[in-house]
Amino acid sequence: MQLTELREYLGGDFAKVQGWCLAHLWQSVEPLRQAVLAAGGNGPVAEIGVFHGKFFIALVKAMGAAAENYAIDVFDQQQFNLDKAGPGNLQKFKDNLALTGVAQSRVTILRTDSMWLTRADAERIRTASGGFSMFSVDGCHLAEHTINDLIFAQEVTLPQGVIFIDDYYNADWPGVQEGIAKYYLNHAARFVPLFYSANKLVLCNLSYHKIYLEAVGAHMRKHFPETRVKPVKRFGFDTLTITPNYQSKDYLVAPA
Repeated sequence: MQLTELREYLGGDFAKVQGWCLAHLWQSVEPLRQAVLAAGGNGPVAEIGVFHGKFFIALVKAMGAAAENYAIDVFDQQQFNLDKAGPGNLQKFKDNLALTGVAQSRVTILRTDSMWLTRADAERIRTASGGFSMFSVDGCHLAEHTINDLIFAQEVTLPQGVIFIDDYYNADWPGVQEGIAKYYLNHAARFVPLFYSANKLVLCNLSYHKIYLEAVGAHMRKHFPETRVKPVKRFGFDTLTITPNYQSKDYLVAPA
């Protein structure tokens, strides 16, 4: 059911929701979703920096979680938008949930700066949600915020889950790459690089790295031969750089 909803969203209202996510990302996220579910990672989703909800809504539809999905943003508290990225708008976000058929009862909205979230908050959120299957980091793009948000995401994401880091190679936001580099050079992380595609670096738990890497690679070779898939090392880990054919309208494998 969730794939049908996701396909309809990507082909329809996705274009109406303001944001910078590319639908082609789902060529590689869909096999990852399948792998996460097969490993027992059937949890809700969360995002720091939801803006108007473009990517968040897609995650909710992909995982089909009934409740306890978390949307974290400063929204109108723009004095804390230190990098002056696109200002989130709570009413726009709520309107887009309604537009795309996501009940607000399925979403817990935290109007807060992610730099204020504590270990106690992480424990409370993980207990309430059961742990997230997919967590998107797309908040402030400074190195300090990227490191902070990645650490928080690891605390609340299921071992079978994945973490998305937005704008990793975006030249407008070099703090993201700086933060990731500083983190991996100074920590033995639980979540390690898996692949990069459509402006997002995707991480998974080291325990599932080989399983997920093989699943995504095999899916791409079989279903999207026009998409360029290049094996590369990132911070010592085998990863993929996935470059879709952006002229294509094939975001998901056609239903059988």
